[in-house]
Amino acid sequence: MSAEMLKLKHTKMYWLILLGAIPANLVTLSAFLPRVTPEGVRAAIDLQDMFYRQGMTITILAPFMFALMTGYIFSREYQERTINQLFSYPISRLSILLAKLASILLLIVVTSALSCLTVTAAGLVLAFSQPVDFAVVWSGIRMNGLACLLSFGTVPVAAAISMVGKSVIPSTVLGVFTTVVTLLGEMGHGMRGILFPWLMPYWPVRELAQGLAVSGPNPYVAPGITILAVTFIASLAFCIVYYEKSEVHSGS
Repeated sequence: MSAEMLKLKHTKMYWLILLGAIPANLVTLSAFLPRVTPEGVRAAIDLQDMFYRQGMTITILAPFMFALMTGYIFSREYQERTINQLFSYPISRLSILLAKLASILLLIVVTSALSCLTVTAAGLVLAFSQPVDFAVVWSGIRMNGLACLLSFGTVPVAAAISMVGKSVIPSTVLGVFTTVVTLLGEMGHGMRGILFPWLMPYWPVRELAQGLAVSGPNPYVAPGITILAVTFIASLAFCIVYYEKSEVHSGS
């Protein structure tokens, strides 16, 4: 895993993390703009709404960003013709595969953590000037953690098509397609959308929404998690078999 991270040291991959974190932070900062209620009173800062907007932003961008990260990490050896050396090392291919996945998980965690930096800091600052419900802050942090974990569930799919295509292009196409579907799904604010695996991270985000026409527990959580779990296991199994069966001269 350390070796995988070193490979990214002189690339622009870390800028991709900021590509996801900065928009989410800008959206939360917009909550500090002067707002007036229908009664003519200045509206107070709503931390729950800030977390909801931040969660919406990062989960819309996540499919594209994480698919691109995955595609780059898995296709780089094929594109640079170093897959021979990688498969010739006295290290099991499963260990190499898991190290790559662990590196991607770390990038996802960092992206998610940075994306909620502003709203979390805002909650702590507001605590010095007014009463703050820390249950809301904890709910926002928990939402980000759960969305981060659920986002990782589709990573093996991007890894699989990157290995087969031996290029970052297939995973990029996948990322664009799933981002468009995710955007449309979140704009609709429906509950059934989480049946699409890439939309599953929206489940904890939607729980923080206020004023939606349909509220309450999402009845599609169980089937949504089941579909995501099947997607993860099936694509991961394919990645393991493909890596183990690949010839040493693969990609040369």
